[in-house]
Amino acid sequence: MKILVVGAGMYVTGRHGTGEGTILASLAQASKDIQIEGVDIIARNPANSHLVEEAKDRINRRIGSDLKARYHAISSTADYLAQNPNYDAAIIVVPDHRHYEIGKAVLDNNIHCLMVKPLTPASAEAADLIKIQQKRGLYAAVEFHKRFDESNRMVKRLISDGAVGDVRYFVINYSQRIMIPLDVFREWSAKTNIFQYLGVHYVDLVYFLTGARPERVMAIGTSGVLDALGIPTCDSVHAVIQWRGGAGGDHPFITVMNIGWIDPRCTSALSDQKFTLTGSAGRMEVDQKNRGIELVKDGIGIQQVNPYFSDYLPTIDGGMEFQGYGYKSVRGFLDDVQALQAGRIRLSELDVTRPSFRQGLISTEVVEAVNISILQSSRWVDINDLS
Repeated sequence: MKILVVGAGMYVTGRHGTGEGTILASLAQASKDIQIEGVDIIARNPANSHLVEEAKDRINRRIGSDLKARYHAISSTADYLAQNPNYDAAIIVVPDHRHYEIGKAVLDNNIHCLMVKPLTPASAEAADLIKIQQKRGLYAAVEFHKRFDESNRMVKRLISDGAVGDVRYFVINYSQRIMIPLDVFREWSAKTNIFQYLGVHYVDLVYFLTGARPERVMAIGTSGVLDALGIPTCDSVHAVIQWRGGAGGDHPFITVMNIGWIDPRCTSALSDQKFTLTGSAGRMEVDQKNRGIELVKDGIGIQQVNPYFSDYLPTIDGGMEFQGYGYKSVRGFLDDVQALQAGRIRLSELDVTRPSFRQGLISTEVVEAVNISILQSSRWVDINDLS
């Protein structure tokens, strides 16, 4: 396989103390099992070249891989692809507001693609990408890795088994350190908000867990902290989403989502995330920050470690591998592309069983409704009114 990665930031290589990154390490791990001819990483900043090279060498040494990865500084993805169109798959890791532009360029060049969340900020953009993808017979998915988290998969099984009865409501609390908008994404954090960038994960998760569809949305944003630091965007977004169908039975249910990114730099984890699910016959509390490992280090303090997302883990034979549900998300996409190319699976199957662009449209509609509600004094926005 020949793979293109568009973007070279935190999620690709890791930086600003956020860890190893997920994309490059996942590709290196996958290259130990499947044939990856090479990986080309493209972005606008020439300074990324050293970061990519250093990350590639570090990862290869750590897990004993031999991934071939090269960085190219470009001015335009469309122009680059016009000269270099022959890729089996692309992974798009760019700021939210560039998803449509980059996604269209990739699909127009007949390349299967995996897009980091959200699919796009606007449902019309998402619908257009889906139209292109279907016309060209391509596989296109959103990197919603929470679907691969074992704790979420257990919740899905319990819901399906009727352990909590019909779903009545979720309360979701999800926040990140202030370093994310201030340091890691400072160049573009004012062009998004925390619900669009991060909260969308749990919108997709509720859809995945329950099979229900969102009907209407109401949201309010708080501000002041980031504004004072020169970043005009919400400190937090608080949304109520009404859903119908699926595990909700004959009654609609709601999710209350409190999503923020002004946590102190000294918090014990980059992401503080937990949710409560209450049904007609039971209740579940799911803490997705405290995974049971606490590390205390001089100069850093207390850290809540999540070894299940994406990290290096020793093998039983004394080796090292990169594993976790972040890796499984990327690896699953690569396996699906190979299966599709070999005729072992049909595109129609992938569209309904994976976090495809078609499924990603659902969470994008909620993101758009949230953004409209915030701008319009927290009025209820019907999802059907967006089309």
